[in-house]
Amino acid sequence: MNHSNTAGRTAFSQWQLTVLVIMAGMGGMYFYPENFGRWSLALLAAGIAIALISMSMLSRCYSCSASKSFPALLKERLGYLPAKIILAGTAVYFASEICCITVRQTHMTELFLLEKTPPQVILAVTLLTVCFIITSGIRQVARTAELLFPAIILPLVFIIAMALFCTDYGELLPLLRPNDLPDNIIGQSLMPLSGISATAYFAGYYSKSRLKRSLLGGSAVLSVFCLLILICCAGVFSIEGTRHLTFPLTELSRVVSIGRISLNHRFDILYIMIYNAVTVLTAGIMLYCCCISLCGVFSVKSHSCFCFLLLPVIYILSYLSLADDSIIQIISAYGKAVFLMGLVPVIFIAGSVQKYREAKAQA
Repeated sequence: MNHSNTAGRTAFSQWQLTVLVIMAGMGGMYFYPENFGRWSLALLAAGIAIALISMSMLSRCYSCSASKSFPALLKERLGYLPAKIILAGTAVYFASEICCITVRQTHMTELFLLEKTPPQVILAVTLLTVCFIITSGIRQVARTAELLFPAIILPLVFIIAMALFCTDYGELLPLLRPNDLPDNIIGQSLMPLSGISATAYFAGYYSKSRLKRSLLGGSAVLSVFCLLILICCAGVFSIEGTRHLTFPLTELSRVVSIGRISLNHRFDILYIMIYNAVTVLTAGIMLYCCCISLCGVFSVKSHSCFCFLLLPVIYILSYLSLADDSIIQIISAYGKAVFLMGLVPVIFIAGSVQKYREAKAQA
């Protein structure tokens, strides 16, 4: 698929773009236990603020530009060589995000669902599925996300709603009285909204008149889910209890009940199915962004070739990360910080300077 030629006719509906924004960030909603603590609420608020400001800047950048793709926007605002260097860096960042998401999904599926299945097989099936859904580009991902969105959101809303009835709100008080700052402030504050940086790669394909509404709307929905998940996990398991759970949301799905009717008998299977669907969609969006970054680096028009070339590379990296994923977590944490707090503001400032110069020259 020639992404440069089809960008003009790859028009999303407003709903599809909003769903894409939500799906791009949902993979980061599942907290690691070491990321849970007294500062979680404050760090989540900081992450939400950063995400909303970045999305506002991004929509403004596309609205004031004729570019429809992110590589073209970079070249227009920052120049040819800086754009290629940045795109190479973003390719590494998105590859690390894919590894983080797929490794987490593999561990969960192996632990709760397929205990006798080798993790390498689970990982391979996941990556092959991810590769398949992006062969036709971001439009296919958008349609898949739109189709699966109700099946993903409704059970998740049900789990959260039932968990709120089991929540001890007294356990939330430590969140309002944080003490020592955590070590990895950047990673913890931006992790729940990590995939939202991917929206830069498909936002330009949508009608620019209503772009800001979709970007901010999707970010706001994602932020609400992150907040509810934080409240439910802390209220049901306590802060310290959540820190000792490898997969807090999976354990949360086991305690769901309505009155005397217990629904926790293997109810986690439904949640794992939701999580697997989220993993495929989020990783698919990330893989698309990675391929488009490489297309910009090597001046290639079709992203399909990079899709199949990246598959074995990402599989090897993910396989190595099954034992120790600390390196990819570091790249992921600081990569999203540089993207949201560095790259997007730089593009916004560069565009504002260019617009000011053009207005001054015309005057």
